[in-house]
Amino acid sequence: MSAIASAVTDIGKVGAGATTGRRGMAPGPWSRRLWVTALLLVWLVSGLYVFRHLPGNWLPSDEGMLAQSAERVLHGEMPHRDFAEVYTGGLSYLHAAGFKVFGVRLLSLRFVLFGFFLLWLPAVFYCASRLVGPLGAAAVTLLSAVWTVPNYPAAMPSWYNLFFATFGAAALLRYLETQRRRWIFAAGVMGGCSLLIKVVGLYYIVACLLYLAVHAATDATQPRGRPTPAYRLIVGGGLVLFAVAVVGLVRHHLTLKHAYHFLLPEAALAALAYQVVARADRSGSIARLRHLLWPFLLGTALPLAAFVLPYALRGALPALLRGVFVSPTTRLASASASLPLPPWVASAPAVVLAAIVLLAVRAGSGPRGWLVAALWASVAGGAFLIGGWDYLDRFSWAAVAQATPLLIVAGCIVLWRTSSPNPLIGPCFLLLALAGLCSLTAFPYGAAIYFCYTAPLTLLALIALLRLVGGPPQPLSGLLAGFYLTLALLALNAQSLRDVGIVMHPAVTLVPLRLPRTGIRVRREDAARYRSLVDTLVAHARGGVTYAGPDSPELYFLAGLRNPTRLIFDFLEPDARKPDSLLALVDRERLTAVVIRSAPEFSRPLEPSVLQGFAERFPHEWTQGDLTVRWRD
Repeated sequence: MSAIASAVTDIGKVGAGATTGRRGMAPGPWSRRLWVTALLLVWLVSGLYVFRHLPGNWLPSDEGMLAQSAERVLHGEMPHRDFAEVYTGGLSYLHAAGFKVFGVRLLSLRFVLFGFFLLWLPAVFYCASRLVGPLGAAAVTLLSAVWTVPNYPAAMPSWYNLFFATFGAAALLRYLETQRRRWIFAAGVMGGCSLLIKVVGLYYIVACLLYLAVHAATDATQPRGRPTPAYRLIVGGGLVLFAVAVVGLVRHHLTLKHAYHFLLPEAALAALAYQVVARADRSGSIARLRHLLWPFLLGTALPLAAFVLPYALRGALPALLRGVFVSPTTRLASASASLPLPPWVASAPAVVLAAIVLLAVRAGSGPRGWLVAALWASVAGGAFLIGGWDYLDRFSWAAVAQATPLLIVAGCIVLWRTSSPNPLIGPCFLLLALAGLCSLTAFPYGAAIYFCYTAPLTLLALIALLRLVGGPPQPLSGLLAGFYLTLALLALNAQSLRDVGIVMHPAVTLVPLRLPRTGIRVRREDAARYRSLVDTLVAHARGGVTYAGPDSPELYFLAGLRNPTRLIFDFLEPDARKPDSLLALVDRERLTAVVIRSAPEFSRPLEPSVLQGFAERFPHEWTQGDLTVRWRD
């Protein structure tokens, strides 16, 4: 609540402030009461709405992965050293704390996520308040709320990466107004925390470094003069390394669609950054860059050091480094194979929407503006006439989900051509860099939900760009905001996760998963299936231990049984599931029951020799779907 109170105070100051100088990013003078009322109202409405959706929608493997990792930490195990942690490890400690506070059940993890969500809403409002008025900031915050957590309220790490990136953006925007480096330090702390949640937090850190390098050469508080050659050389060398790193990341998936999503935006940002530094009329220097970088890097290092220290004291640093930087390569390969990106032609609706927005900017808010708004309405109506609700859903989704690269390129072109001083240039470049770099979170996994993990950053970047060219075009911006708010409320938030952006099914009927360690609602068929599986497994697994796999972490947690292996997902450590090793473990642990998944989502099925060994040791079986429980008397 202290973060909310701070946001209210700062926003109130902006509302009462002037429209020039360092506070010139605020679009106009508004009463403090209106700002505070707008924030509190959108915070309350969004919070209540998301809390209502909190127990719904699940993927069993995701829930099991998060819960089993947290429970193992709760019992004293260390991620990477004692089990094959899927992410960096910080999230497992956070969720273990959630288990301590709220109890060991799946809903407890979502309570932790909800707490961060409530703190995140004022940060979104704060960022938007630097670009639009109180009603516009409330609309941006509400859109951000309904397009994120309600679509998938599991406590996935990418939600926390989004939260920390937004906190960092708010801190850097605050620095632009106050010139106090403690806000740069705070942005660095957000980067360190994000990296502890998931290694993709590195993208946020790179975006901030890119922004700070540009800011050092263009800071209006510095005397006029050309940046030193050494400074240009350092920035240019850093940009080359950045480009090489991005190409190296996608080199094994270098198709046209990957180039569109992951190379085009980063290339545009790198080119713009070097062009800005090359033409800068401020005496950016190595000393100035160091002045900006050291508080950010120090802030980044502090949470990382606190996390690494226990590993160093226990001699577990090699296991940590291997788990964080080596094992993810196998996860990337498995994810890419399981669900590829949509084809590049799917970006056609985004091109249509971008063209309509461009027309609206040029048309203004008069009669021609209404004609452009009518054009979008006719396009949406045409999509419905072509293929009904499903086609309208897919078209509307693709129009925004495929638009981030176009936005980044368009923003870079506008900034490239902008020569006159404008206080919005800094915020615009910052938000474009965050939207572009953080969109790499979706590499190489093509699931639609990955757009939701970064959608608010893209929205903020769009608002900043529109403000730079004259303001969000009316009435099209109001029509689009209402349309996409309605789409989220009536379709996306009510759908199964696997249907988002693909098909508009009726609202899914959810029922409580009546098992002691849940507290969430799932599909009726999932509830019946997992109750039967867990009851059968618990009835035959003596000694509180079993084996379930491949890729079945949810069964350990739901049944309250110990996992005797290091594995959460089998593909992370293929050697641990070799036939001899696995059968020897079964004998050593004296297991009385096992669960076999015949069609795992990521890993390969068990080898025939393992299946034969299980059949010999566990003669009784019960099968439901792709899961088979085998046991012995």
